[in-house]
This record gives sequence, C-alpha cells and structure tokens, in this order.
Amino acid sequence: MNDEAGFTHMFQEHYEAILRYAWRRVGPADAPDIAAETFKIAWEKYDSLPRDQPLPWLYVTARNLTSNLLRREQRRDGLAGSLSEDVTRHGPEGDHAATVAARQTALAALNGLSDEDRELVLLVCWEGLDLRQAAAVVGCSRPTAAMRLHRVRKRLRHLLADQPQPTDRRPSYGRSAR
Repeated sequence: MNDEAGFTHMFQEHYEAILRYAWRRVGPADAPDIAAETFKIAWEKYDSLPRDQPLPWLYVTARNLTSNLLRREQRRDGLAGSLSEDVTRHGPEGDHAATVAARQTALAALNGLSDEDRELVLLVCWEGLDLRQAAAVVGCSRPTAAMRLHRVRKRLRHLLADQPQPTDRRPSYGRSAR
C-alpha cells in the first residue's frame, strides 16, 4: 500500500530539483512532463523506493525519461529527414524554404498512409521497436510486418518521387531582345 503522506513529502521536497534537471536537458516545453512522469512512476513504485535517499532514484528515472524523449525526437527528425531526402536532393543547396517544404511534403506523405501502415512505420522508425515487437503491437506476424514495411517504404518513395522538385528560379540578367 502506498504511503500518501510520505509520497507527498517526497514530492514537495524534490519536485523542483527534478524539474530543473529536466529543464536543463529537454528545455521548458517538455520539462514539466518529464517531472510529472518521474513522480507518476515514483508513486507506482513507491513501496520499493529507497525512502532515506529517494533523490538519486528520481534522477535516474528522470534521466531515463529524458533519454527516451530525446531518442524519439531524433528518430522522428531522422524519419522526416530521410523521407524528405529524395525531395531535397535535387533542390538548390542551402535553400531553407525548400528544406521546410520538403519536410512538409514528407510528413504529408506519411499522413497519407493508412492508420495501420503509418503505425507500423512509426513503431519501427520513431519508437525504435524491432520488427518482432512492432508486429506484436499491430497484431501480425514478423514476416507480415516485414512485407508491409517494405511495401510502405516503397510507396513512400514513390509518393515522394511524384512531388515536384524544387527548382532554382534565378532571374536572367542577360540582354533582352528589343
């Protein structure tokens, strides 16, 4: 059984430290969520927490949560980057607008997939699950998931290849005919 008064005391004593820790690692937007999730886990595991020194345990939990968040963001950015790579490959280098447009095109292509296919791609690419784990989540066998993922990637490449490529439209300053 959880000791509500003891947990409340621990929360009041250590919340600010955990929030600051998360703030320094993931910034102000995600820090409150990391801190809240840390204490949610602490509440769930309160009976097994070291009561005399809970702060190191809380830091380890917050560190694991921030690491997971950063990995998810890297995978998400990597997926968006890899999906838009074909679109931007032929565009002018250094054109930030073209990169933003390509990323939006890639995300639109991803959103154009069926819910089941998008879930499979996101589980593998963003969540970092292997095919066996992703197959279990979507309710199919590993070979079926591999086949679906192959087809989805092929479809995404095709969708992205059909998008108009950015062009370099610099004005011509040559002589004009009169």
